[in-house]
Amino acid sequence: MSNRTALAILMGMITVPAYGAGFALIEQSASGFGNAYAGMAARADDASIQFFNPASLSWLPAGRQIVLGGSAILPSAKLRNANASYLGNGASVSGNNGGDVGSLELVPNFYLATDLGQDLKFGLGVTVPYGLTSEYDDGWKGRYQGLKSEVMTINVNPALSFKASDKLSIGGGVSLQYVKAELTSALDSSAICLQNVNQGTCNALGLGQAGNAAVDSYSKLKGDDLSWGFNLGVIYRPWEGTSLGASYRSHIKHKLEGEASFRRSGAIDQIAPLAARLSGSDITANLSMPENVSLSVVQSLTERLELLADVTWTKWSRFKELRVKFDSGVEDNVTTTKWDDSYRVSLGGNYRYNDQLTLRAGVAYDQTPVPSSSHRTPRIPDADRTWFAVGASWKLDPFNTIEVGYAYLRMKDSGMNHSSEGAVRHNVQGEFSSRVDILSAQWNRSF
Repeated sequence: MSNRTALAILMGMITVPAYGAGFALIEQSASGFGNAYAGMAARADDASIQFFNPASLSWLPAGRQIVLGGSAILPSAKLRNANASYLGNGASVSGNNGGDVGSLELVPNFYLATDLGQDLKFGLGVTVPYGLTSEYDDGWKGRYQGLKSEVMTINVNPALSFKASDKLSIGGGVSLQYVKAELTSALDSSAICLQNVNQGTCNALGLGQAGNAAVDSYSKLKGDDLSWGFNLGVIYRPWEGTSLGASYRSHIKHKLEGEASFRRSGAIDQIAPLAARLSGSDITANLSMPENVSLSVVQSLTERLELLADVTWTKWSRFKELRVKFDSGVEDNVTTTKWDDSYRVSLGGNYRYNDQLTLRAGVAYDQTPVPSSSHRTPRIPDADRTWFAVGASWKLDPFNTIEVGYAYLRMKDSGMNHSSEGAVRHNVQGEFSSRVDILSAQWNRSF
């Protein structure tokens, strides 16, 4: 079995929604979760912090540590007042509102940290940094723009951290990232016929009215890729009680390769040229995971209380379009996105109640990269969100610690007025109302 095949099997076991901005997943550490991930580039709570800054490894206690964790994410996303139409003649598309797009999902992670020398640490993280899951009810009004969407990743990130002095550490790592995607949608067989064949022939085959669900065809696009990037970081502690951190995670450029498959309606099968167009084909698509930069500060106010803050910039403007190319010669399937760069700002605090128990709280504002309702698609109905998080750390003994956290994400209601591209075009409109509940936990074991 090849390494790529093994990764593909593992990815088939992991389905995740996107609840950072865009399709990023920030849920990579339960110890940071209770603070809404404030100050993550300047902290060194445990081995999981290396995801946010590899330089944090140098500030962990001597020895070895493993971390096993995960987050259970329960989203709810519903489209209100949905309307859809075929833009060729303005015909209305009938159907339902799509139901609740969200479902309970799990985001797992694993980390290792160990000494390589007096001032050198090695770390390894296995995470799911990006993901997307949305699925609508069969027969919904926007079915021609999307039914099911899945983008799943797994990231293996070895890293090194060097403690240059009692005040400064630097670190870096390499990210080996596998991505797997699957997109399904209905195809308006009637509109395809009307666009390419005369009205009389379409009427005779029952394809004379666009948006007729009874004669819909269906498509499935799927592909995967393995690529790599890197991450860098620095932590500076100018004096006792203050920690400053900066980190950079590079973009990773993927070229997904896979196949398109179609389930044609019986009526379309009777028109040979159209049946030939809706035949299986190899496909390719480019997808860049964006770079980000984080600046963080942790400030102790007393022996028991510390404040944390963070600002993270992500270059989502790399995601200008999603273009799927067909080897069969069919025209490209294109969705123009034109996303903006976005910011995430967080503020949190830790209170050490006693030597065993630390209490955490935090808030964050996570800005969507989606620039307007015309660029908000059914596949990624992203919106600005505000985090409210609480958590706790319980030290069971000198070697074992349990971290737990809960967050409520209040998402801004967001309008959608999106038109598809290509020869056969549809428009779908409505307003998304969403919320998310997340529970995170991890076990830290020191040796």
